[in-house]
Amino acid sequence: MNIEYKKIDNLILDKIIEEYGDWAKDCIHIKDDTLTLAAMDGDIPAGFVCVTKRALAYPLEHLTDAFIEVVEVHEDYRRQGIGQYLIACAEECAIDLGIKQIRTHSSDEAVEAINMWHKLNYGLCPHVYSAEEGCSGYWVAKVLSAAGGI
Repeated sequence: MNIEYKKIDNLILDKIIEEYGDWAKDCIHIKDDTLTLAAMDGDIPAGFVCVTKRALAYPLEHLTDAFIEVVEVHEDYRRQGIGQYLIACAEECAIDLGIKQIRTHSSDEAVEAINMWHKLNYGLCPHVYSAEEGCSGYWVAKVLSAAGGI
């Protein structure tokens, strides 16, 4: 295994969609102000991350943070540090942009991911987001200490 980390372009996006399914195209945004990074094992996308800048909600809508739209590692490549590396790249990108906080959401069904977030010193806040369906999960956030103000 020889993992190379590459910025996602349309060719890599097509490979991700082929490997992971159509849902991935809704989570990956190829734009200048977005970090999109794939862990490639040759032509195989072993994992990927997409991080965007987002405005906070009222009354702080004039401030932004970094939001991890998606981080995914293929089942065959898990527990090898790929997810941690992708998250570290996301944090570094946010810090470089002067962003103070990075956040995401994790379903409570994603036990491995929740454990990873905890291990990486993210705060976890449990919540129910659909009372009708009984869906629940965790808001996940971390203050990026090397950054300036939000």
